[in-house]
Amino acid sequence: EARIPLAGNARFRTRHRLKVRADGQPKCVACFMCQTACPAYCIRIEAAEYAENTVEKYPAVFDIDLSRCVMCGMCVEACPEDAIAMDTGELPGGALARHDMMMTKETLLRSIPGTGDPSTKGAANRLANEYLKSRGRA
Repeated sequence: EARIPLAGNARFRTRHRLKVRADGQPKCVACFMCQTACPAYCIRIEAAEYAENTVEKYPAVFDIDLSRCVMCGMCVEACPEDAIAMDTGELPGGALARHDMMMTKETLLRSIPGTGDPSTKGAANRLANEYLKSRGRA
């Protein structure tokens, strides 16, 4: 398959992905900022708490309905944890069924484009990685 380079700013707003921490958990703390900022109301989050860490939450459900998404990037800008990105280089296209346009947490948790490595570095992730190190889990 031949890939055509995306022109202009289109390469900065491609299909979504969720970033992960060093221990493999999602960086998302289920604060609902992206869901609140979304003008198309296409993000659905359900929060849950970790059993061993009752201070922090995680998304038990994180769905994005691409049939409603306008690819504006407001979710990326609103996220205080830098947990969501639109840098996959994949443009969402059409689908034969509506459920094919739904991205679940499992499909959103994927690697950095072109590297195959999860995104475990970054300033927003530093505190979480330090906490995990102090607990001996990273």
